[in-house]
Amino acid sequence: MCDDTNKAASMINSALVDIVIVHYKTYDDTMKCVTRLLEQGQVRPQNIHVVDNLSPDGSGQRLKETLPPEVDLILSPTNGGFGSGVNIGARAGTAPYILVLNPDCVPETANLHIALTYLDAHPDVGLVGAELINPDGSLQYSARTFYSALDVAVRRSPLKRLFPFNRLNRSHLLMDHPRTAPFDVDWVMGTGLIVRRNVFEQAGAMDESYFLYMDDVDLCARVHRHGYRVQLLPAVRFIHDHRRQSSGSLRWTPAHSMHLKSLKLFAKRYGLPLFQRPGIRKVR
Repeated sequence: MCDDTNKAASMINSALVDIVIVHYKTYDDTMKCVTRLLEQGQVRPQNIHVVDNLSPDGSGQRLKETLPPEVDLILSPTNGGFGSGVNIGARAGTAPYILVLNPDCVPETANLHIALTYLDAHPDVGLVGAELINPDGSLQYSARTFYSALDVAVRRSPLKRLFPFNRLNRSHLLMDHPRTAPFDVDWVMGTGLIVRRNVFEQAGAMDESYFLYMDDVDLCARVHRHGYRVQLLPAVRFIHDHRRQSSGSLRWTPAHSMHLKSLKLFAKRYGLPLFQRPGIRKVR
């Protein structure tokens, strides 16, 4: 009965949200994500906007041939990065809320309506993040504080495993915060992110100066600057299988270089204190 109630509620709210999925050589994941959304009745197919960022492997054309025809597939003629893809998908819809999903992220249960109901009841909250979990059920801690230089150094080195730096890392990831109710955060990861369309537009959408990484942090900073709260909603959960994610590993990779480049841009705009985290007040 509970599952039927959830599905009915999500169907009622299905026209209120546009889902944007940026695809780049992730055919299997994208098909799985869209299929899961449609199976659970999270959204109408015409409200799903899949943006192919000029995948060189032909997977964009494969999606055109295999996705349900009602799903909005956009074959971008260029690859302007993740933020550019999100903006293309967002412009294709008109729903009052926008949910950004990575292809490797699927809803655990049909409870997206919880987020929409919550946002409707809390007009001061401009953007929320879902709780992201690994396939084994463990938390990914997708809500975080704004960075200090020390946070960056600890996150990118074995120091994060050693006392007292492990405590610093836990506090940056908000690992010890109770998950019993929505709570205010500095920023949330850019998958499972739900933003009011009017707030998204007021804040200037995704900043396309970032090709990859930190664009979600920048968006949250601008949402704060426009006077809205950013929160994590633990009751809304997505399974995020980021098995290809290499930016968080200890071994230096091209992803690290891209992350560092984006971090420099963010630091130029908002600052990067050596030890003390800037918090919301300094970012504003």
